[in-house]
Amino acid sequence: MLASESAPTGPARRGAKPPVFPVAAIDDPELPEVLAELTEARADEMDADTANRELSIAHKALG
Repeated sequence: MLASESAPTGPARRGAKPPVFPVAAIDDPELPEVLAELTEARADEMDADTANRELSIAHKALG
């Protein structure tokens, strides 16, 4: 989600490599707003389970 790439779907999802994301971007003060916008856009593309999974991953990474 943070890399602005579409999530793989179907069989391509299993074993897919995560995109590279610069760790320094976590300190960006605009990150909460960016996350909210990206989450809203992604929720329209995929089901709620996938969106929730991505948010959970982002939450753990930021923690």
